Amino acid sequence: MTYAIPDFDVIPDFFDPLDSTMDLFLRALHPIVITDGADEQKREGQRRAAVLIPLINREQGWQVLLTKRPETMPRHPGQISFPGGRIETGERAVEAALRETYEEVGIKPNRVHVIGRLDSFNAVSEFRVTPYVGVVDPAAPIIPCEREVAESFEIPLKFFMNPANHVPRIIEYDGQKVKLWDMPFTDESGKHRHVWGMTAMMLYRLYSRAYVRDFTHPDSF
Repeated sequence: MTYAIPDFDVIPDFFDPLDSTMDLFLRALHPIVITDGADEQKREGQRRAAVLIPLINREQGWQVLLTKRPETMPRHPGQISFPGGRIETGERAVEAALRETYEEVGIKPNRVHVIGRLDSFNAVSEFRVTPYVGVVDPAAPIIPCEREVAESFEIPLKFFMNPANHVPRIIEYDGQKVKLWDMPFTDESGKHRHVWGMTAMMLYRLYSRAYVRDFTHPDSF
């Protein structure tokens, strides 16, 4: 199926480029268009993938839209993640991120304003992943696909951008010790969300680029 990709040079009504958080992110992110091959395969047998970090400006402030994968999924069951998946033949990375977002949570591409991207990286699952950051129209319907998404939910962006909520964890990968970050969150009702792995790493990199101005991140996760 073909999806109409919006013109990102056109500013939609739901996006305010003068918003202080957006101004910070716009200065920190890579341009949408990839000209240096950053998203291309870096290892033999590697596949390309793209994800969207969806941000929504609600009355209570900026929120991050996340999904929980069904327990029945063969890969990463029950994990918290962003919409995303494999880049199909002939697709650009940003097109794949928007397509997957529509397929997983029902948000049409014209209800998302992509503002930039983080560094592409090699995932342990043998994917070369390119993460995009996009602002979602607050009025856009969110309709999770039951086959791919057990539930969707929102967590305040300020929680993830607060270093006090970044819990370090050391693992060994490829013979080296690697520092990861967990971001466990409990809402006002007592519902606990364990944000970790690739999802937490991408949020940490967004924080690091925007608030610490640290642009040096490993090429692999």
